[in-house]
Amino acid sequence: MEEFKRNNINILLEKTPATPRFALNLFFKLNKKEKYYGINSLLARLLLQGTKNYSASELALEFENECIDISTKAKQDYIKISLVFLNEDFKKATSLVKELILNSTFDDFEKEIYKIKGEITSDLDNPKLKLSDAFIKSIFKNHPYSSCHTKILDDIDKITKQDIIDAHKDILEAQKTLVLVGDFENKEEVLNYFEKEFQFMENGIDKNEIEDIFKNDIKEDEIVWLSKNDASQAQIIQGWLVDSFNSPMCAKIAVLNNILGSSGLSSRLFVNLRDKQGLAYNVRSQYETLLHSAVFSMYIGTAPKNIQKSLEGFKTELEKLANEKVSEKELKGAKENIAGRLKYFSQNNSQIAAINGYNHIMGLGLDYNTSFLKEVNNVTSDDVCNVAKILLNMPKVITIIAPDEYKTSF
Repeated sequence: MEEFKRNNINILLEKTPATPRFALNLFFKLNKKEKYYGINSLLARLLLQGTKNYSASELALEFENECIDISTKAKQDYIKISLVFLNEDFKKATSLVKELILNSTFDDFEKEIYKIKGEITSDLDNPKLKLSDAFIKSIFKNHPYSSCHTKILDDIDKITKQDIIDAHKDILEAQKTLVLVGDFENKEEVLNYFEKEFQFMENGIDKNEIEDIFKNDIKEDEIVWLSKNDASQAQIIQGWLVDSFNSPMCAKIAVLNNILGSSGLSSRLFVNLRDKQGLAYNVRSQYETLLHSAVFSMYIGTAPKNIQKSLEGFKTELEKLANEKVSEKELKGAKENIAGRLKYFSQNNSQIAAINGYNHIMGLGLDYNTSFLKEVNNVTSDDVCNVAKILLNMPKVITIIAPDEYKTSF
């Protein structure tokens, strides 16, 4: 992957010979707290719902006829537009995405609000999604990352078309990254084309307003109980706010996460809580890194009578890691698993564009994966012990969904 700056446009290019389809990703960094929760998600959806020159149905037909796969996504730190198209359709695909960004009318915002409300209401009928929603709202209280289904549902009817127009203006004035991966013939021609035709991707100022308002208000353990009296299964998420990828702790947490619960059938949570004790229908751990924070969490689905045993199981597994050094074999296996996953998700043009664009817009640099793996390889068994000890002494958020009759059992 090569990085270029043309007319203050951040352009990333990688030539992948003998591949028939290009992958183009456009990243727009989010620097401001949403006026109302859901504005960025609504904006991302509306970019595909009609422009000054095309109705929504006409756009859909254009993409279908040209076999152009396009999607938009709003994440916590950025909005991304992703395209995959045949090499010979380069000009058509890029002209269409330019049309979306510059000429979207946002006229269907009321229709999209109606659709989002229906989708959220349906999603919240799923106990696991409802649990995750409550967990995110609790662990990221007083922070824009707390945007979740229930908060969006509370705010979405307040959103006006002008709010969408203002949010659109904000992303065009923020930091941006353009990534193209495929079998292009002439690199200079591609760069000159984007310099001339994509001036709207000129890089903006990184205001960091979101970082400035971040506060960690978790001072003691917090338990959030969600009642579902017809549930035959209890579901639990226990998590901590931890360091993200801008910290030396990142690689250490990643290795602990792999050993504890993210490596599938061989992970300790799976072996000890599911196979040996029969506590879990499903159990895992997760480490999610974001620009201004990160979350390490453990999840289990279990019989309601086993809520307390499951929480004790979480603690026991962390205590084992804190007090007993992992073997060199287990440590090596975790490192190899992390490296393998990174390689697996960097295979095709779409994946290459997505991961490199993400690293760039987050300020990590194009060599981040290489440097991260070096840090992973330097993690020792003592490092894993120390991370486990830190987690055991940090305040955590526990979210449980289960029948009320089991509320006093833990």
